[in-house]
Amino acid sequence: MRLRKIAIVACCLALASAAQAYNFKGYFVPTVLISRMRDDITYTPVGLGIVTSRGGFRIHPVTGHGDFHNGVDLAANLNDKVYCLLDGIVTRVGPRGNLGNAVEVYHPYPNVFTIVGHLNAWSVRAGDPVTRGRVIGYAGSTGRSTGVHVHYTVIKADTREYIEPYQFIKQVPQYVMAMHSYATQMAIAARMKNIPKLDTKLIDNESTTSADDAEGKDDKDGKETRKKAAPPPSIEP
Repeated sequence: MRLRKIAIVACCLALASAAQAYNFKGYFVPTVLISRMRDDITYTPVGLGIVTSRGGFRIHPVTGHGDFHNGVDLAANLNDKVYCLLDGIVTRVGPRGNLGNAVEVYHPYPNVFTIVGHLNAWSVRAGDPVTRGRVIGYAGSTGRSTGVHVHYTVIKADTREYIEPYQFIKQVPQYVMAMHSYATQMAIAARMKNIPKLDTKLIDNESTTSADDAEGKDDKDGKETRKKAAPPPSIEP
């Protein structure tokens, strides 16, 4: 009987913790930190992090149903630094439905958006220019999450198609080297003239569904709804 009571209390605490993680709004950290990243080393947004869940179709750890995961999940501890991998400009910051607190960055080369989600805090605002190695947030478990980690999504700016994130991460050193060329710098300058409209306020779009909200939404009945999006061009096994 006593063990049963302990189990019930533990279950209640777990549910309360999950609800608290989902509703936590996070906070802004005004400190500017930049970590030097070597051009020839493959980093993830959490440094030399471990991928715990890759992109593709999977059984969702929260819902238990089949799910298209359009990003990668990276292992992290609470408040681990989250880095920007390529130069760009911050286009959106704040609560983002099931992704929790998220930071979106537009990278004129190679013309993609990257999104880091489930953050405990962020250290940039929309409109901020960011360089490779800039700390843009801190790992957490906000949104629909089973524990502390960082979700990373990559989207083509022109077609809004998802790119397989781990393949993108492995190509980043090549992009960094290419950015030293005059032709690439000219292309970056041209794209910056047509930069997408910035969301300069914190946005909580939990009541809407859009293709780039990386982990779907729940309707009033608790069922997951999702705007259809094309799978990434390549999925690692």
